[in-house]
Formats: sequence, structure tokens, C-alpha cells
Amino acid sequence: MTVTRRGLAWLIGAVGLTAGLSAGPGLWRLAFPPEIETEPVPGLPGFRRVPRPGPALSPLIGLTAEPPPPLPEDPCAALFGPAPEVPEAVPVACFIDIRCPWCRQLTPLLIARAARRPAAIRIAWQPLPLLGESSVLAARAALAAEAQGAALDWQERTMGGALVPTPRGMREIAAGMGLDIAAFERDMAHPRTEARLAEARALAAAFGFVGTPGLVVGRVAILGGVDGPMLDRLIAEGRAAPGSACG
Repeated sequence: MTVTRRGLAWLIGAVGLTAGLSAGPGLWRLAFPPEIETEPVPGLPGFRRVPRPGPALSPLIGLTAEPPPPLPEDPCAALFGPAPEVPEAVPVACFIDIRCPWCRQLTPLLIARAARRPAAIRIAWQPLPLLGESSVLAARAALAAEAQGAALDWQERTMGGALVPTPRGMREIAAGMGLDIAAFERDMAHPRTEARLAEARALAAAFGFVGTPGLVVGRVAILGGVDGPMLDRLIAEGRAAPGSACG
């Protein structure tokens, strides 16, 4: 039997398609990933969120039952911080608790991407202490480090392992980073730190983040652990999205 070049190409394609289908849905999804399903976020026009599963959320739920504070007057500024010097960078807000194991998996992924392409994303860390007093202590320390311009370094040092926060431990980490310890301790107890924590609680409630980690990448919010490929996809879609929910 004689097979033309075009016929051979068609045959190879058909065999590849058959093999892909036979390999199961995993390979097919890898080659042709479905669109990320989202729904509007009530009260936050322009933002969308990935719908929450039901029972699978139970390990993420925080221990606090306090009602959330009201939303900040400017939710975008509270969420992502001041307007960026590089407007093309995709804004990423990361809601974390130092005692949350999923947060310790997500944080290094974000830091690696920020280090690899500093102009591609800008990260706003949103401490959301839901797991007791040690979580609150660590959240205050993170914001005190942020006040000295050391937010990324602080997260890298504290979220790499199962750290149990103590006042002495927080001071030692700050000293190891070369921070002004007197200013660090003042900022931990400063009213603006409490105000930042209240803003984070209000924003988390608005997005439906009943636990940590929570991510807002551009205009899309997602609750729960996110792996590297999914994070890259969210960033890519945030870069490709027309306009901004905050602009």
C-alpha cells in the first residue's frame, strides 16, 4: 500500500490523538487545560473567585468565630498596596497564617516566582491569623518587618518550616535580618498594625476565605493550596486579562 506524505501525517496525528485519549483524562487536560471556572465576588465588582468545594474545606477552617470588620474604604489599596512602579506586574495578595501547613507550601512558590521575574508579579502579604495567639504574634511581627521594607525576606525566613512563634523567637529573627529591634517592637504593638490585621480580616471575609491560604491573583481569588502549575496559570491569565479590577 502506498501512503502519501499528507496521509502519513494524518495517520500519525490520529495515532497520537488515540494514544492521548487512551492515556486517560490527565494527559488530555495537560495538553488542553479547561478554563478556570469562576463566579462573581459579591460586594467586590470586577473580582471573581473559584467556587469553593464543600466538605473538602473542613481542614482549612480557622478557629476564630469573630465577625469580620467592615470593608476598607479603598479595598484595592488595602488588598494590593499602593499603585506599582511597574503597572504591567500582576498584583498578587496572599492571605497566610504561619501555622498553616498549606501556606508553608505556597509561600516558597510565590517567592521563587518573584525572584525569577521581579517585574512580572508584585506580592502583597496579608497576615490572616486564625489559629490562636501564636498566629497573631507572628502576624504582628510580619507587619512590623514589612514596615522596615523586609516583607519578602521575613516570609522567606519564617515560612520555610514549622516554626512555633514566640516573642523571643520573633526578635531573634528580626535581629538576624538586621532590623531595628526597637522600631520592630514598637510596630508590633502599633495601632496601624491592628488596623492592617482588621483590613485583612475584612477582605478575607469578602472573598469568602474561611481559612488559609487564600490568593487573589489579578482579579481572581482562590482558597486553598495551589501548586506551581496552577499558580503559573493564574499569573498568566492575570497578565492576559483586559484591564484590572482595581483600575
